[in-house]
Amino acid sequence: MFDYTTGGDDSGTEEEQAAFMKELERFHREKMLEFKPPKFYGEGLNCLKLWRQVTGLGGYDQVTSCKLWRQVGESFKPPKTCTTVSWTFRNFYEKALLEYEKHKIETGEFQVASSALPDRVGSESQVGGSHVSGSGRARRESATRAMQGWHSHRLLGNGENADPIIKDKGPIVLKKDKTPKSSGSAKRKRIPSLEDDMVIPYKSDKLHRNDSMVIDMGPPADWVKINVRKTKDCYEVYALVPGLLREEVHVQSDPAGRLIVTGEPEQLDNPWGVTPFKKVIRLPSRIDPHQTSAVVTLHGQLFVRAPFEQSK
Repeated sequence: MFDYTTGGDDSGTEEEQAAFMKELERFHREKMLEFKPPKFYGEGLNCLKLWRQVTGLGGYDQVTSCKLWRQVGESFKPPKTCTTVSWTFRNFYEKALLEYEKHKIETGEFQVASSALPDRVGSESQVGGSHVSGSGRARRESATRAMQGWHSHRLLGNGENADPIIKDKGPIVLKKDKTPKSSGSAKRKRIPSLEDDMVIPYKSDKLHRNDSMVIDMGPPADWVKINVRKTKDCYEVYALVPGLLREEVHVQSDPAGRLIVTGEPEQLDNPWGVTPFKKVIRLPSRIDPHQTSAVVTLHGQLFVRAPFEQSK
C-alpha cells in the first residue's frame, strides 16, 4: 500500500492526493462513519498535506498540547481575513482525519508517545457518556479556555481591549426602545423581537446559581457558550461566538432584563461550520438598556455589560 506519511513535498502530487481521499472515503465507509471532504473558502482541502503536516509533528495530541495548529494552518497560506486559523484547521483534522489517525495508531502504522492516546480517550469519556463529535469537542475546549481567560482578564467596555459593536450613541444595533421592534423597513438582516419569546425553546440552562437563563430560539447552537455574572451594579454576560466577525453579531435588550444575542454569518458556506443562531438571555431583574454596552474581540469573545435599572 502507498505510504502516505512520506514524501519530500507534503502537498503530494494530484494522483497521490486523489488516492489518499479514496483511502479516507473507504476507511470511513467501512467504519460506518460520516465523511464529508472539507472545503476551505470554497476549495477542496488537501487532506494529504494536512495529514502529513500533523503526523510529521507527532500527531493530533502532540500538535494540540504544543499549540502547533496555527503553524499547521499557516502552511496552507490562508487569507488574512481568516482570523481563526488554529481553530479552523484543528476542526478540519478532527472531522476528516482524527478517527483515521486513531486507527493507524491502533494498528501500529503510526507511532505516538504512549501517554498521548489515553489522555485523549480520558478527555472524551469525561463528557457525559455519549460520543462527542470532533467539531463539538474543539468548540467546547475553546470555550473552556476562553471562559478561563475572561475571568482572569476582564474585557473593558471602552474599546481598549476590543472593538465595540455597540455604543451609547450612534447607529442602533442594541435597541434602546422599551419594546424592540421587528417590523418596519425591510433589512437584509432581521432584528429579533421579544415576541419570539413565545416560541417554545429547544434548550434552557441556569447559569452561575442566579436566576439567569439562556434559551435557544430556533435550532440549538450548543457551540455558542454563554456565562452570566452578577456584580454589585450590573450583569456581565460573557459569550463565545467563534468564527463570527463583529458585524455578524447583534445584541438587543429591553428594560425587563432580556438580552437577545444573534449571530448571522454572511458566508453561510463557511469553513468553520458556523450557522445562524439566536439566544435569549433572561436576567433576574430589570436593566437600563440605554447604558447597556457590548464589545467583541477578533477571536470571537463577546462581553455585554448591563447595568441595573436605577429607581427614580
